[in-house]
Amino acid sequence: MPKIHPILKSICERLLVNVRRRLPDQAAATMTVPALVYRDAEQWQREIDSIFLRTPLLVALSCDVRQPGDYFALQIAGRPILIVRGDDGRVRVFLNVCRHRGARLTGKDCGNVRRFICPYHAWTYDRAGRLAGVSESESFGKQEIDGLIELPSEERAGMVFACLSADAELDLDAWLGDMLPSLEALELDRLYAYHPTTSLSSPNWKIAVDGYLDGYHIGFLHKDSIGRKAITNRNTYDLYGPHVRIGFANRRIEEIQSLPEENWVLADYMSLVHFVFPNISISGGQGDALMLSRLFPGPTVDQSTTVQHQYFREPVVGESVTMAEARRLNYEQVVRDEDYATTFGISESLPAMDLSPVLFGRNEPANQNLHRHIASMTGSNLY
Repeated sequence: MPKIHPILKSICERLLVNVRRRLPDQAAATMTVPALVYRDAEQWQREIDSIFLRTPLLVALSCDVRQPGDYFALQIAGRPILIVRGDDGRVRVFLNVCRHRGARLTGKDCGNVRRFICPYHAWTYDRAGRLAGVSESESFGKQEIDGLIELPSEERAGMVFACLSADAELDLDAWLGDMLPSLEALELDRLYAYHPTTSLSSPNWKIAVDGYLDGYHIGFLHKDSIGRKAITNRNTYDLYGPHVRIGFANRRIEEIQSLPEENWVLADYMSLVHFVFPNISISGGQGDALMLSRLFPGPTVDQSTTVQHQYFREPVVGESVTMAEARRLNYEQVVRDEDYATTFGISESLPAMDLSPVLFGRNEPANQNLHRHIASMTGSNLY
C-alpha cells in the first residue's frame, strides 16, 4: 500500500483528537453578518468586479485539457472562457470570443480541435490562439488582429488558474500561499475526468458557498444520506488566507489506534474538502475519486449555478462507467434535495431578517473566514 502523505496523516490524527474531546477546531468567538449582504445588489456587483474579475480563479484541472488541442469552455461572471492546451504543451486561457464580431468560437463544453473556426464567418484560430485565417480576406480589407484575447494564466499542481481581466496581475504563489502544499498532496494531475456533469440552480453564491464550508450540518441535514458515515461537528479547519481545508471525521476513525499506519485506508476514516476561494470546492482526494464543484454567480444577486464534476484515479471506461454515473446522480440528489432545498428557503427568508444578523458560531471558522475576506476585498460598509 502506498505511503500516506504526511499532510493527510496529520489531518487524520487531528480529527481523532477532536473526536475524543468532542469538539471541532474553533474560532476565537462567534460572528454576525448582516442578512443584507446576501441581498444587496450593489454589494453583489462589488463582489463581481473586485473578486471574480480581478483575482485568480481555478478555471480547470490539468486533466480537463490533457492532450494538445484539448479544450474546456465555461462562463464565469458573464465572461466566456476558453482553456486550450497548445502543441507546445502549454495551457492558455482566452476569451471565447472571435475578434471579428464577438461570436463564440465554440458552444461545446469540451473537446479536441486542430483549429477553432468561428461559426459566424469562419475566421480561424490555431491552438495557441493565433489568427490563422480570414475567410475571403481579399474582400474584407485591412485588419490588424493577431489572435484571441489572452488572459493571465498559470498551470500548477494539476490546476489551471486565470484572471478574467486581461490587465490583471496573476501571482499564484502569493495567492495560494500555504494552501499549495495541501493541494499538491491531492495529486490532481493524476486524475481522469468523467465528462457528464451536474448543473444545479442555486441561490446567492455566498449562501451556496456557506453550505460547502459548513461541517456542522452534515449529521443533521444529511443524516439519511452522506452523513451516515460521519461524526458531525468534529472538523479540522485550516485557513490559508481566503482558502480553507476542512477535515471530516468518519465513524471508523478510531480504528487507526489499533492498526499500523501501513494498513490505514484513509477514505474509511476521514473526508476532505479544499475550498479554493472564491468558488471552488474539491471534495475528497484521499481515495480513488473526488468531486469538484464550481459555484458560479448568476446574472442577479439572488441566483447562482453550481456545476459538479466527478474525477477518478483511473480512466472511466467499461463497467466503471456505471459506478461513476451512480456517484454523480447520488451527489446530484443530495445537493439538490437536501442542501439547495434548504438554502433556497434561506434565500426566501432573508428579507424578513434585514434587521437581524446571520450568526456564525465558533465551530464555523471557515464561514467566518469567507465573509471577512469578502468584506476586505470589496471594501464593503455592509459588513
